[in-house]
Amino acid sequence: MALVRRIGSSLLSHKEYSRFLDNRKWLEGALEGFSIENVLGISQLSSRPSVLMYGSCVSGTAFSNADADYAVLFLTQGNTEESSMANMLNYTHSKFIEVKREHHQKVLLSILEHIRVSFCSTVVKCEQIYSARVPFIRLFKSGANNTEGSHLDVSLSFDGPRNSLLLRLYMEGDPRLRCGVLCAKKWCRSQGILDARRGWISAYALTVMYIFYMQVTKRTARIIDESEVNNILYCMSKQMLEGVNECFPFVGDVCSCSDVDIKNVLSDLHGFFHFFGGSMCFDFDTDVVDIRKNDKLVSKESWLEGINHFDEKTRWNLLGYETIMIRDPYEDHNLGRSVDFFRGERIREVFRLASETKIEDVLNELAKQGRLSSV
Repeated sequence: MALVRRIGSSLLSHKEYSRFLDNRKWLEGALEGFSIENVLGISQLSSRPSVLMYGSCVSGTAFSNADADYAVLFLTQGNTEESSMANMLNYTHSKFIEVKREHHQKVLLSILEHIRVSFCSTVVKCEQIYSARVPFIRLFKSGANNTEGSHLDVSLSFDGPRNSLLLRLYMEGDPRLRCGVLCAKKWCRSQGILDARRGWISAYALTVMYIFYMQVTKRTARIIDESEVNNILYCMSKQMLEGVNECFPFVGDVCSCSDVDIKNVLSDLHGFFHFFGGSMCFDFDTDVVDIRKNDKLVSKESWLEGINHFDEKTRWNLLGYETIMIRDPYEDHNLGRSVDFFRGERIREVFRLASETKIEDVLNELAKQGRLSSV
């Protein structure tokens, strides 16, 4: 039986994805009339808020009961590079403008107050998380007609949608790679090593590691120029300015599934765990995981040379513990920065043990936990 059928029942459903799209539409409507110019005290941009979804639901790596993240960006025809706005806004090579990190809390607070005024009966509770690397507010929204409510994590991140779209291109372009990512994600989560907030790696970092492994071992021909996503976002922003605001390529529906040969994926999985868990392939002390096509780094030394002009605090914010060096495809930081030495050793041990086990047994173990159909 093809592997997709084995994991299909646990993937994000069309119904769940439609609910995310409905929440996106609701949030964009709730932001009608919100003005970034008034909040930041900048010159008129004729901008209006727009909402993009991001996260595993967009990238095609989501399982059932996953959440969606929502980024509030601002569409404009104006020039965002004027000196009067340079300290507050980022130019994104599209019609979207992004609020700079130091102003996120102020703008998110204003967004929250704007929504509360018009939708006080719909938003039953909210949480404000500003200490995270990407600050966000969590809105708890009541359901209509006695249906179950939902929550929305709302940020001002442009890199969230951009990273998610990049992964979506990889997942849709190579179904074999996608199946491997989904299986590796299930296994690593069952082993308790996927949780960046608690000092482990994130599911996003794991996906980047898997893509990197597939590329360097020539198991996939997919090497995507990161500027391709910028072009997609430019087209999206242009369409949205023109009033086309419903479905866009790659984000209008849940990522489709294609059958793949299970033997190939099992071989890939075994190789992946051996690549990062063994002692002869990837050297965590010297090597870097980097899936960029442009300005690619091949060693930790070259990465450190590029930031040697930063002070210790800035270096820590970018690289963290430097135990596992996983370069973000767009931002200048390490996706493995929260992993200390001991957790790094545990991650490698999980990979090593998986590489010494028949991959069929790994998947069957997930089946016993109710996470996957048996092989």
